[in-house]
Amino acid sequence: MLEDDYSVFKDINKLSDRLASDILDAAKTAIKLSDSFKIVLTGGNSILKTYEILSNSESDWSKWHIYLSDERCLPLEDKDRNDYMINSVWLNHSPILKHNINFIPAELGVNGVAHYENILNGVDNFDVTLLSMGEDGHVASLFPGHSYDDSKSVVNESNSPKYPKDRISMSYSRLNHSKNIFKVISGSSKQRSLDLWLKGDGLPINQISGINNKIYLCKDALYKVKSTINNIFGL
Repeated sequence: MLEDDYSVFKDINKLSDRLASDILDAAKTAIKLSDSFKIVLTGGNSILKTYEILSNSESDWSKWHIYLSDERCLPLEDKDRNDYMINSVWLNHSPILKHNINFIPAELGVNGVAHYENILNGVDNFDVTLLSMGEDGHVASLFPGHSYDDSKSVVNESNSPKYPKDRISMSYSRLNHSKNIFKVISGSSKQRSLDLWLKGDGLPINQISGINNKIYLCKDALYKVKSTINNIFGL
């Protein structure tokens, strides 16, 4: 259900412009209040343009601390890893301090869970967590119908319905420790899951909620669910 602040955008470019602007505003506020900005990044094509915009933006980058919602258990530099995409479009040419970038050592397989858990033990609430919904309604590497140990900050997924099967993800409980959660939904392949979400289905995206929540919807994800959303969006 859409009980949070939401916006609908004509295309991914408009969505990415707003999302990048909101991230930069949140960074400015956090740095002013606590002299640091802690953000959880995510993978997926829906967020790619936002990272490109951030790579050409101004901020007090020395105060940024980067974390990652999930990673695929693949060798370092594998092009299917989330950190490979993020580095390629943004961080490889960013002034963000290297020791402030905390990616998941998923190349270690299941052993990477304990490593990332140790990193997160010293972190309180994140300032911003980015989440991009998958075709089946999953976020990070938390999939519908799968169970996870929510007493942990980091969990292992060993039977992902998408390649590769082995992944490492922040848990629901850890992702919920966020001041701002920005959820992104774009693409026609997300239409069915968005319809289920609007009808109150218990998808993973419905199980994550921060202190403040914003939802960024691209119109291409709304086409088939117009009957559901007419009264919500006035489309």
